[in-house]
Amino acid sequence: MSEEAPEATGGLAGWKKALLVVLATAPIGVIAFSLFFMARYESDFDEARCPFEATETRPVRDGLSVREDRRVCQPGIEERRWVVLREGFAPLELGRRPLDEAAYESYEWSATEEHGRVRIEIDNPGHDPRVFREPALDSGLR
Repeated sequence: MSEEAPEATGGLAGWKKALLVVLATAPIGVIAFSLFFMARYESDFDEARCPFEATETRPVRDGLSVREDRRVCQPGIEERRWVVLREGFAPLELGRRPLDEAAYESYEWSATEEHGRVRIEIDNPGHDPRVFREPALDSGLR
């Protein structure tokens, strides 16, 4: 049996076929790679493995304060969270912010009360400011 040229049979030359296989399967590799790093990140920041430690509690008024917690679960990445402590209610986490450790060297945050709800403003130099607001007590989110 004689071999026909790939062009005559509609086939592809070896290197073209290999290139198409690589291009077709590349998205699968990228997705698998992304999922691996997402799973690694999530496991690094699992609260059972890497708990928060309280750093500061600021009073807003009698019976109401905000606690700032911190943790470093990966080298160079510091995560902060802000928790509302309202007398008669369970602690309520309002927000988290993982940034490079340098972003927390000279940053500011404040907690105020507006219409009976806590408002937290965070300003890290070089990053967009963040505002977290407590949901209304009758919102079903508490």
